[in-house]
This record gives sequence, C-alpha cells and structure tokens, in this order.
Amino acid sequence: MLESDEIPDMTSTESSMPPILIPQEFRGCRILVAEDNAFNRTIISQWLTMAGIEVVLAGTGGEACSVLAATDPDLVLMDVRMPDMNGIEAVRHIRKSGFNKPIVGLSAATSHADQTACLNAGMNDFLAKPMDADELWSCLTRWLQPSGRPEGDARTIDKSSRTEVGTRFPGNADHLARAREAFITCHRDDSLQLQSLLAKGDYTGMANLVHALKGSSATIGLVTLSKLALALEKKIQMQAGSEEMLQLITWIDEQLAHLVESRPPLHLPHE
Repeated sequence: MLESDEIPDMTSTESSMPPILIPQEFRGCRILVAEDNAFNRTIISQWLTMAGIEVVLAGTGGEACSVLAATDPDLVLMDVRMPDMNGIEAVRHIRKSGFNKPIVGLSAATSHADQTACLNAGMNDFLAKPMDADELWSCLTRWLQPSGRPEGDARTIDKSSRTEVGTRFPGNADHLARAREAFITCHRDDSLQLQSLLAKGDYTGMANLVHALKGSSATIGLVTLSKLALALEKKIQMQAGSEEMLQLITWIDEQLAHLVESRPPLHLPHE
C-alpha cells in the first residue's frame, strides 16, 4: 500500500502562491548557467532574461570551462551533478585558470557536507534545487553590484495570474507558454520511458529519469507532478513492487497528458 504522505491528492488543483518579483537592477550583467538538465537551463535562462540579464548556457562542466574563458561572466551558476566533468571538478579547474568572480553551486543534495564540498572547491554560495526564484534574486543581490538605475519600478509584478505555474512568469504570457512548451518537449514521453525501464528492470535508469522529472516539474511549479515523481523516486529506492510503481507511473502519465492537452498556444515573434 502506498503511504498517504507520499501521494498527492489527485482531485486537487495546483495551489496558489504569491507571485514572484522580478528585479531589474542587474540589467546588462552576464551570467553563465552550467546545468545538464535542458529544462532547468531553459527556466533559469528565462528568469534571468526577464531581469535583463545576458545568459550564457553550458550543458556540462567541461563545456562551462570552455565557454567561461570566451565570455567572462559576472557570475556562474554551476550545477554540482553533471556528466563528463561535474560541478566540483569544473570549479576547481576554473579557479586554477584565474577566474575570481562569484560561483554559486546548484544541487538537490542540501546536506552540510554537500555544501561544504562546494565551498571547499571554490564556490562562493549554494542554492538548493528545485530552485526558488526569490532565493535566486537574493543570491544575485549578495554577489552582484547593481548595474545602474532600474528601468521603471525596481521590481515588476502581475497580480492577474495566481496559479502556481503562472506566478513564476509574471506579466509575460509568452514566457509562461514557452516554459510549458519546453517542459513538454523534455518530458512528455517520460511515462512511456518509465514503463519501458520498469519492464526491463532498469531501476537505475528509472531513478535518473524520475529525478530529472521531479526537479523540472518543481521548478516550473507543477506541484502535483513533482510530488508524484518524488513518490516514485522513493519507491525505486525502497525497491517496491512493480504494481506500486506502475500505479504511480500511470498517475504521472495522466498529469503529463493533461498538461499537453491544456497547453495554451505559443505565439512566436515574426522574423
């Protein structure tokens, strides 16, 4: 039987939350985002772009090292867990190269030991994943100098959108639509892949896939889907029965299908 505290109420809608505030005092700054999860890269990039920040993207630690030399960012957001070269190794390499600007670690592992390892490697700060936008802005305030007088109000807010997903992209329906579309592109087939991996008994593959789904859905504010992914991740760790895991995969599939069916049209700018 599934534990009640692991499974979200499937009849409830996504809860509402206060909308995030977008700072404008860092317009013109350049930030390197090193993150292997394509969806997380997209969302972080959108948040920063909405704040007028120039974004440079890297998908691995090795790529981050190469890109950094050519772009000279004002700050680096470095995922700790990446293939090829992980964030810890990348930061050590970057510091040896002489880069002395702020580097902020990103990780779902939030123990004191994990954070200490980041700081010992040469990072200046640490943000837990899934990332919270307000915590991101607070972090930038700690490490970046304001680039000049903000355009208009220092922070903007849209009071018309109160859904949890909508408040992550206040005042910009296109950003919200793009975020949904990016999520769908990355994760629409996750339930089918999970079923296939379960049939093969590939629990390592399941764990990796559902970990990414959990983080992506939490980042965009899909609370129910994130909780389902977390519940499945726990079942995999517990080596639960196939029927229990298949039930969770079925619910995940229903959530993904609903997201695909209910997505708004994406209006692309004319070239």
